[in-house]
Amino acid sequence: MFVLKCVGVYIVCVILLFTGVGDGYSAYFRGLGNFLFGKRWENVVISFVPKNSQQTTLAEGHRATNISVRIDNKDYHYADGRPVQGELGVNSHLQGYLPTALFLALILATPLGWKQRMKLMGVGLVLLHVFIAVLLWFVIVGYTEVSGIGIYRFGDVMKGFVSNVVQVALVNQIGISFVVPMLIWLGCIAVTGALRTLLPLKEESTDIR
Repeated sequence: MFVLKCVGVYIVCVILLFTGVGDGYSAYFRGLGNFLFGKRWENVVISFVPKNSQQTTLAEGHRATNISVRIDNKDYHYADGRPVQGELGVNSHLQGYLPTALFLALILATPLGWKQRMKLMGVGLVLLHVFIAVLLWFVIVGYTEVSGIGIYRFGDVMKGFVSNVVQVALVNQIGISFVVPMLIWLGCIAVTGALRTLLPLKEESTDIR
């Protein structure tokens, strides 16, 4: 029953993604990005804006980047005086919506009281958003350091490390979207002791002579 409930809630969330909820979440994701990173650095201005897409199918639209992260470094200028600028694309569905949907599905399917379930949901969503913010930080910093808009102006060793982390994260984005929320959910229910309610019970054997 747990698996069926979890799959059912997750499928509903995915369906909602293509009925207008996805646009609302993308707007929320942009707002979160602007709040966290817009004025994070004195010399750099970052803005999350909608990205015009030309995809013709739902699948293409789901996989493609739907947000542009525009970066202006006021300390760097071209020869004609224009500030050095950069732009990268992110996918709010893969980086935010699907991990959140999976975590919610897992929590809602867990056999717990609603009060305890809501507490775990709040804690888990905070942890999940911390992960999303850290991943965005790596993507933004990695892009700026490699493209020459450097925020921190890392040395070659640190620049290579951040670049490798970003590449691994982006290549495995779909896997991360499933693994991270599951780990957070496991941690939440393990703390409460609810994990044992999902494990199969061993039947005690009786020896009748």
